[in-house]
Amino acid sequence: MSRPLDSLNQISAFAWRLDQLISSALRERFNRPLSELAALVSIQNCQTFNIGWLANVLELTHSAAVRLVDRLEADVLVERLPKDQKKQVGLRITAKGRDMAAGILQVRQDTASSFLSVLSPDQLSTLADLSREVIAGNVKNELDSYQVCALCDESNCGSLCPRVEASSCLPENLRQR
Repeated sequence: MSRPLDSLNQISAFAWRLDQLISSALRERFNRPLSELAALVSIQNCQTFNIGWLANVLELTHSAAVRLVDRLEADVLVERLPKDQKKQVGLRITAKGRDMAAGILQVRQDTASSFLSVLSPDQLSTLADLSREVIAGNVKNELDSYQVCALCDESNCGSLCPRVEASSCLPENLRQR
């Protein structure tokens, strides 16, 4: 089914502008690479996270993910855990990291709220419903779900979380909620 080009163009412009505004606000507030900020939120959202998985989620090489974790660890934002049986180094967010992650999510929420303030509550609800459907329809596996939600505030997503819905086909031990 083909889509009218003007609709696709407007949706693309909408997504691009919101991404630009959030990225700019995060850079201005934290003065850190966006990959580090997404890493903090991703690690916070996951009960068990390792460097290999972080590299996949953020689409980094393993060595780049190691260097990213080195920087976060040096700033006491994350800590490495002992290697597991697969020799993967686990990651856990620290209290300082949780505080920064909360700030990251607040900047994201404030920026999105400001951008979307032109919508009525009903329009915002409709946009959220459509967004959930598009996200759920395009999440094909666990990695997709973590990539989509790398900067999500999972505590506010609720039962309608498209990641949970899309991941419901995953084995119970792989689900994060």
